[in-house]
Amino acid sequence: MPASPGHRSPSRFVLPLNESILRKERFNIGQIFVQRCIVIMTLITGLNMLLITGASGRIARRAAALLAQKGYSLRLMTRHPQQAPAVDGAEVVRGDFAEPATLDGAFAEVSAALVISGSGKPGERAQLHRNAFEAAVRARVGHVVYLSLQGASPRSKYLYSRDHSLSEQYLAATGLPYTVLRNAFYLDMFLEKFDVEGVMRGPANETRGAFVSREDAARTAAAVLANPPGGTHDVTGPEALSLAEVARRFSALTGRQLRYQSESGESGRERLRKREEASWRVDLAVGWFEAIAAGELEHTSDTVFRFTRKEPMNIEQYFTLFPELSQSLRLAQDKDSGS
Repeated sequence: MPASPGHRSPSRFVLPLNESILRKERFNIGQIFVQRCIVIMTLITGLNMLLITGASGRIARRAAALLAQKGYSLRLMTRHPQQAPAVDGAEVVRGDFAEPATLDGAFAEVSAALVISGSGKPGERAQLHRNAFEAAVRARVGHVVYLSLQGASPRSKYLYSRDHSLSEQYLAATGLPYTVLRNAFYLDMFLEKFDVEGVMRGPANETRGAFVSREDAARTAAAVLANPPGGTHDVTGPEALSLAEVARRFSALTGRQLRYQSESGESGRERLRKREEASWRVDLAVGWFEAIAAGELEHTSDTVFRFTRKEPMNIEQYFTLFPELSQSLRLAQDKDSGS
């Protein structure tokens, strides 16, 4: 039967519709591809500048190297530019938290900034950090990543953790988007805790701490700076250890007889006052152990894995990967043996 005037066969009606849909889908796919290319080119051409402060320090150096490997444009700020790491393509600038006038240029045209703790006495560092945050506000930085400490609190036993708590408050008050990474005490710190006799003394009792490697802290900082998630996150190692266990593990690793000896806070202060005149340094040294005893660092987290997709390293993995770090303990063993 011939088709009546005005009648369209189903095939002639449906085909143009399908072609229209296909064209639209091809356009959307092409648009997504172009957008991704723009993002990549933005990173490559430096329109998405990342700032790292404290660039002479170990974590900053490592974070910068990791980000540079991925093609990010970097600006490295340090009080001593001559000590900045040699990172291909990175801009090095002088900046000092204690000199606010030096900060505006460092924070200018930055999309995200990693603010690493400045040096100073307890009670002074929070103001130094505040100077950095205020510079970020003036520069309209897109996101601030701040390295804090696990257990940061106005009531912490460790004076620097109190400073970090106040710094976090200052950062929140800026209104800028931010991420706080609360790092556990570093495994590296134990290298300086053993005396010439191989004894680590302090009032930590048998309480455990989820100590983290500086490498994992740097990897996490780099990942978060590149893609800031917001919020506050504890950055810890894979396990919570007592200091007696830490000493045993270091003994096996270095071949040196090491042990932990618990003492009261009062005994620790009395012992340290004999060789340290500055009372605040004594309080810091003893408070480090007291914070562990108070359970401020006993909880582990999955932060390292969530942001880096790599499990955090334990003592053996870390110091096997970086054997030069534990060289001081090994040298002490050689000196003790007279070799």
